[in-house]
Amino acid sequence: MRRILGCATALVLLSGALPAAAGPDDNSLVWASDSMPSSIDFYTHTIREGIVLGHHIWDTLIYRNNKTNEIEPHLAESFKWIDDTTLEFKLRQGIKFHDGSDFTADDVVGTVDYVTSHTTVQSIFFLEGAEKVDDYTVRLKTKGVFPAVLEYLANVLPIYPSDYYAKAGPDGMSRKPIGTGPYRVTEIVPGESIKMEAFPDYFGGVKGKPSIEKLEFRRVSEFNTQAIELMTGNLDWIWRVPPDAVQQFEGQSQLKVESGDTLRIGFIGMDAAGRTGDGPLKKLEVRRAINHAINRDGIREALIGPGSQTINATCAPPQFGCAGDVTAYDYDPEKAKQMLAEAGYANGFSIDFYGYRDRPIVEAIIGDLAKVGITANLTMLQASAIAQARTEGRTPMWFQAWGSSSILDVSAGPGYWFDGSSVDYARDEETTGLLKQGNTTIDPEARKAAYAKALARISDQALTVPIFTYSLNYVYNTQLNFTPVPDETPRFFEASWNK
Repeated sequence: MRRILGCATALVLLSGALPAAAGPDDNSLVWASDSMPSSIDFYTHTIREGIVLGHHIWDTLIYRNNKTNEIEPHLAESFKWIDDTTLEFKLRQGIKFHDGSDFTADDVVGTVDYVTSHTTVQSIFFLEGAEKVDDYTVRLKTKGVFPAVLEYLANVLPIYPSDYYAKAGPDGMSRKPIGTGPYRVTEIVPGESIKMEAFPDYFGGVKGKPSIEKLEFRRVSEFNTQAIELMTGNLDWIWRVPPDAVQQFEGQSQLKVESGDTLRIGFIGMDAAGRTGDGPLKKLEVRRAINHAINRDGIREALIGPGSQTINATCAPPQFGCAGDVTAYDYDPEKAKQMLAEAGYANGFSIDFYGYRDRPIVEAIIGDLAKVGITANLTMLQASAIAQARTEGRTPMWFQAWGSSSILDVSAGPGYWFDGSSVDYARDEETTGLLKQGNTTIDPEARKAAYAKALARISDQALTVPIFTYSLNYVYNTQLNFTPVPDETPRFFEASWNK
């Protein structure tokens, strides 16, 4: 499972000569990742890179202060509860969008009207609508009591210029994004790169005014290529560095290696509901056998490394309501074979398996399945393509990495995957009901109890195979002041160069 850097990288390492990145000289930063959303419009994807870009292009009414970990007013100057389902926001005056237009309550109402009228925007399931009180006062109404609303508003409701979005739509916003954020987009090469520059009229707020003048994001699918580009000075920052490759960078005077915890988990989704047909995954014993077949500890140790942990529940441990006291499936291939035989699959079976990232992890999973007689036919897709296939009910089995949109609440984890929507492959009414109960109960202890029952049900019915939490290894220019945060959203508007 070990990745070997290419010859060019090896030569650079052996020589010890690392050309200086251009970033500090012209106050720019070039970063890379292995995937890129097909649409930059925040509301058309759940891809992490798109979320990162979104934090730089747009702003939300409230935002989490990374220094205090508190949610504070941002586009809003204050907010208060009117009743259990109504929040009132007083908006900052004088804020400009990138096209020079003024930010007002109309933009908040227009954004909320759009996201609540389009069922594809599943992250805003909790909002009923918005009401304009005056030009700089707006009220948001939730569909019912929803205690986690502030977490969501701080992460998944960027405000768009309503007039522009009404004309441009998602396609236009993707081609020419307009927001109030710390950076404005200057160039997009679809599928390849995005360039931005600091917005001179940015108001600051919780995010503060950016220090770095220009940002460039590049999609570089192969890690070896990323490593070479970093070492030759064409990149300033990369992440998701495999643990067995970290040592290749250590000791290099111009590069810094840093690790950080994340809220992201990795799990296997399975079609327990039979959306793809009357297949073997509808049988409980088959799903339990698959849980026993996966060497979760081995995969985590080999491919994720220090800072991660093996999980039994399909949620991130720091999330509110993530109870780990659930059915645990130990790694036992022989037991898995026996259970498959008892379920009528003594000779195993063949199944289509989908992936979109972390191919070494996907291949390790497929190898474990093969050991118990299950032939997984792999199809690797772009993130947007697998999302569409999944929504359309065409993925009997897949590997999923999920960061819960950086929301510290179970409603954004299992609450997303088991809500009865197009992404739900269990369609288990008991699970959905328990999660809804947890989502809409004010009392924190009652919420925890409902979530605990839901997670126990998910594990007992083996509706997924929870595997691990992700940890992230970053490598970047030592002259860059950068601080990793657990929500897996690098904030380059908080970074700066030591010149």
